[in-house]
Amino acid sequence: MNDLYANIKRNDHTRKDMRFWGLIVLAVCLIAAAIAFTVWFMGYHGRFSDFVSKLSASTTYAYKNNSLTAKVDGKAFKVSEDNMYGIYAYLSLNKSGRESRKVPEGNPVELDYGNGTMLKLWDFPAEDGKHYLFVQYTDIKGDIYSYISFKTTLDTVIVRYLTYGNEELAE
Repeated sequence: MNDLYANIKRNDHTRKDMRFWGLIVLAVCLIAAAIAFTVWFMGYHGRFSDFVSKLSASTTYAYKNNSLTAKVDGKAFKVSEDNMYGIYAYLSLNKSGRESRKVPEGNPVELDYGNGTMLKLWDFPAEDGKHYLFVQYTDIKGDIYSYISFKTTLDTVIVRYLTYGNEELAE
């Protein structure tokens, strides 16, 4: 009678079983991480697309009403039509960036589109010694979109689109 249970396989976990379940858990974790990253990326991409759409509408409004003004280092400029679209293209085509709510110190370059929207630009010195562009756009409703652009600089915006070809306004 004692040998009756000898042929029944015990429920012992072997190394193969442990390795199999370990791989299953790893695969589930990797899939969950991929889904989380995709959801985050789609959200960021959607917010950036919304920003570009609103900036486009503001630029179109300013073009039709000749209303884009810029404040740079205490000087005010009426921005030309060509420079309006240059700024829009420069910001919208260079999509490499990171969202950030922490506004840099210092005085920004301010662009007022004349319809209640405002674009502020700061020089953003990074830890690696490079300088990037910090962009903060406020739409008509007061919604704010801000990010650090890694492919653009404030100096480029000032030199190409604000210093030359614009009418200086008396303050």
